[in-house]
Amino acid sequence: LSYRSCIMLARTLAVSTAVALVIYRYSNTDRRKLLKAIWAGASAALIHGLSRVLSKSVLGLEPEKWPLQEWVDQYEEDAVEPEIEVFDAHHHLWDARVQDKGWPVPWIVIKILYSLKPRVATQLFVSDPKNAVVTNTFGHRTPNLTPYMGADLQKDIRGNGRGHKVVGTLYMECGWKTPGVEACMEPVKEADMVEEERRRFPQYFQAIVAFADLRLGAEVEPALKYYAAKPSVKGIRHSLWFPSDPSLFPSSHCDGARMAYDTKFRTGFALLHKYGLSYDCWLCHENIAALTDLAKAFPETTIIANHMCFPLGMGQFDRQEVFPKWKESVKALAGQTNVYIKIGGFGMRFPGFGFDERPQPPTSDELAEAWSPYILSCIEVFGVDRCIMESNFPMDKISCSYTVLWNALKKSVKSYSEGDKRKMFELNAKRVYRI
Repeated sequence: LSYRSCIMLARTLAVSTAVALVIYRYSNTDRRKLLKAIWAGASAALIHGLSRVLSKSVLGLEPEKWPLQEWVDQYEEDAVEPEIEVFDAHHHLWDARVQDKGWPVPWIVIKILYSLKPRVATQLFVSDPKNAVVTNTFGHRTPNLTPYMGADLQKDIRGNGRGHKVVGTLYMECGWKTPGVEACMEPVKEADMVEEERRRFPQYFQAIVAFADLRLGAEVEPALKYYAAKPSVKGIRHSLWFPSDPSLFPSSHCDGARMAYDTKFRTGFALLHKYGLSYDCWLCHENIAALTDLAKAFPETTIIANHMCFPLGMGQFDRQEVFPKWKESVKALAGQTNVYIKIGGFGMRFPGFGFDERPQPPTSDELAEAWSPYILSCIEVFGVDRCIMESNFPMDKISCSYTVLWNALKKSVKSYSEGDKRKMFELNAKRVYRI
């Protein structure tokens, strides 16, 4: 697509104008009638061109599907072990059309982008060289561009009508920056958005993990006070994600590989216990040692490592070489009894399985075969009491549907008892996040 529609529009205008001029040159056509004809032709060409690029939502109609949804709709399964209740301990919501996501572009540009057909908007986004690192990191179907709110999550959970029994969810922060307020208060309205969404979908969003910039040290306290007044806010996430490969998207909240050792960061971190907040962290295998040291320094704070600490298998990293290093680091992290680990996130590109590059989504059997060595390694060192299952939707949607993802997780732990499965799929999350 790219600029094809614009080119077609220009060609149509040029041809219609040329034809009109030829008619005028070799006929006795009245000039006024000629101008009317040119105007009518140009208007028709413009309408035709706009209809090829503008979304039906501009007219208040049902919008077209985003490429991510079109792709994942190709394959679906019935839920396996549907009797096992699931508390989804990690998912996101976003809609950049109406939310302060802190994108480095003018608001009008965002409005124009979302007035285009989803396929056109996606192609424009991924074809922009400025977005190359984002596309390489999160995939060319751009889940972070695709709006995803409560209705979308509900649709994913229901699947084909035979989905999993999801008894609750936890919303995980994913970026918010209100302009014109003091730095520590920039992200706090994200929690308000989630609470508003819960009023529409009371069966979900029972818990929130929000963002607070711990790099501010003691100056972060007003944000923590704001969150502490909200019973649904259970913890704070501040990323330690800092891969050494520059082709991978950097975290906007991590200043370097040693940020976790910074005195000011730790001053902010120390306040979490004061306000009864846990600490979530997304990171890669290169950052595990830093999180381990942080856990040692603050044994009274509950820490939850996200996405099995992402052993990288893309860019400059070879998955087979990274696996034993990751495994050893995860074992050391598990030695800190205040640390829990989330099982999931492997639908993203980081581990290097490449499922998102296929013409059709994989089956849950294929996913379970790829993910199981990592899942079982985590359970082996953390034990069933410190492992928490997550969907990481819609980020993991680039690899499969919601139902297929939970099927893969269930199949990966098929050898465990019903009691152990219940802990990992539901009870551990409720206990750790005090739900």
